[in-house]
Amino acid sequence: MYQNIFSLKNKFALITGGTGGLGFEIAQAFSEMGATVAITGRNFNDEHKKFLCINANILNEDEILNLSEVIKNNFGTLNILVNCAGKNILKPAEDYDSENFNDVMNLNINALHNVTRIIGKNFFIPNEYGKILNLSSVKSLIGTDKNYIAYCASKGALNMYTRQLACEWGKYNINVNAIAPTFVRTNINAFQLDDPEFKNKLISRIPLNRIGQKSDVACSAVFLCSDAASFITGQILFIDGGLTAMQ
Repeated sequence: MYQNIFSLKNKFALITGGTGGLGFEIAQAFSEMGATVAITGRNFNDEHKKFLCINANILNEDEILNLSEVIKNNFGTLNILVNCAGKNILKPAEDYDSENFNDVMNLNINALHNVTRIIGKNFFIPNEYGKILNLSSVKSLIGTDKNYIAYCASKGALNMYTRQLACEWGKYNINVNAIAPTFVRTNINAFQLDDPEFKNKLISRIPLNRIGQKSDVACSAVFLCSDAASFITGQILFIDGGLTAMQ
């Protein structure tokens, strides 16, 4: 009964932002667990081409509709959606004008909703099955001293979006969850973790005494998108080494 409970064999997955550090790691983990994987992005390299690469700007609804058609034509169906596309603009709150604030919110919330809505209507609801996983952050729960006002707001909204969608789509046998990691080294945040003062201050607040690894995030994604998590929905899993448990 339990031998293959974490397997993703015969599953078809779409990962938005799949060229990024965490999205690409999740794509690789899914593939190793048996899934057939598509990723979205704007700049693909040879390493990405082991997956179905779909050039799509998810801020554009017409491109999302085309994305859905590409999935249908190549896979025939879809079982898993992982929303990894996101951004932050580093500015103090007093300098965060509406253009910058909306830029972050549009990708982190509005685009995510439109992808989820269209994929849900075209695949998950008709099939009465689906796994949706959103990429949140510990900054959805705790603040920091500067530069994250829009990002924190968007990830806090994402948590509530996850819970509400789980309530609305549970009747279709669709699981909706989120993972919320602390800092994990990627190309985007490497400059922060390369600052010894920043890194040491961060690690001092983590009971497990290290920063997260991309594999920590990918393993959690495999779990929540597998049949092992079939009775888990509306949950935010903090992948933080105990950071949010520490005062």
